[in-house]
Formats: sequence, structure tokens, C-alpha cells
Amino acid sequence: MFSAFSLVPVAQAAVDTAVLGQTLNPIITYIIDPLLMLAFAVAVLVFTYGVIQVIIHDTEAEEHEKGKKSMLYGVIGIFIMISAWGIINLVANTVKQFH
Repeated sequence: MFSAFSLVPVAQAAVDTAVLGQTLNPIITYIIDPLLMLAFAVAVLVFTYGVIQVIIHDTEAEEHEKGKKSMLYGVIGIFIMISAWGIINLVANTVKQFH
């Protein structure tokens, strides 16, 4: 069967995945992973600060609410850092798979 689309040449972008992997692996290992670990540690500290605030200021409503908000922000930060780590590892493993 004849199709008009068969006459159009297909443009393919040739990406050398070995070079891409050699470029991305050091960036991920030496820059992104330490930054993610630092951000994860900050999120854990924010959560811990919130727990301490809730325990210490149990009778003061305003400080108690600040502590609960800090706990929430810490949990959100932890979730974001774990998600970012997972996405980065997914991309890195996908690039490694092709070379």
C-alpha cells in the first residue's frame, strides 16, 4: 500500500549514550547526590525541630502550631528529596542500560 508519509525521510537524532553516560555519571555522583543528601538532611532537621517544638510548647497554642507546620514542611521536604533521588536514578540507570 502506498502512503504519502513513506516519502518523507525520518530525521533521527543520534545520541551517543556512552558519551552521555560518561558525562552524566560524574555530575550525578559528585554534584547532585551530595546536594540531595544535604537537602534531605535539612528536611530531617526541620522535621526534628518541629517535633521538639510540639513537645516543648505543648501548652502554648501558637508555638505548638508552628511546630506542627515545621513537621509538615519536613515531611514534604523528605518526600520531595526521595522523589528527586528516584527520578535521577531512573534516568541514570536508563542511560547506563543503552551503552
